[in-house]
Amino acid sequence: MRLDSQAITILILLLAVIYMGLLERVLERMRLTGRQAMFILLAIILGGSLPVLPVFKGLKINAGGMLVPLAVVVYLIATADERAEKIRSLFTILVTVIVVWAFDRLLPLEPGMFFPDLDPLYLPAVVAAVVAYGLGRSRRASFIGAFMGVLLVDFLAWIENLAHGFADITVVLGGGGVFGAALLSGVLAVLLAEIVGEIRERFQRV
Repeated sequence: MRLDSQAITILILLLAVIYMGLLERVLERMRLTGRQAMFILLAIILGGSLPVLPVFKGLKINAGGMLVPLAVVVYLIATADERAEKIRSLFTILVTVIVVWAFDRLLPLEPGMFFPDLDPLYLPAVVAAVVAYGLGRSRRASFIGAFMGVLLVDFLAWIENLAHGFADITVVLGGGGVFGAALLSGVLAVLLAEIVGEIRERFQRV
């Protein structure tokens, strides 16, 4: 399962925004340059077009949708200034995965139930963004928690399939629309951190 059209659209929009230099400040705080970010996005697009990689009993991985983001997240955690932020990032991922998984199970949504033409896959992305920001606090930890929190929900689904004896059901990590939801969640979490951070800074100056 490759990246869907919505995920590709989000990636292209991010490429355009980064190219115009509109996210320079956010990237600097995450220890990334504009060129590095564009290279990562291009790697995701190219990797997402490759055949999926089989792992074990129905579990497969999309190289662009899972391996590249995972490498980026490892880099972001490794380059965090404080040990507390590294631990907070990992904790945020864990809690976000659980919350999104529970949200997906407890509130099965049909398209158009709340918002016309809104893919229900993107509603958990909003939940993940809010949870990740609330726990992560920093832009880096918020992005890591929201992004990986959504991506890894499929891993829980695979474990759930194995527990019920459905090893023949294929689960692709980072494939389809899940990657688009994860990316949207990460972007929303960073925007929340940026907006709230700006408001706090302004109040502190008064």
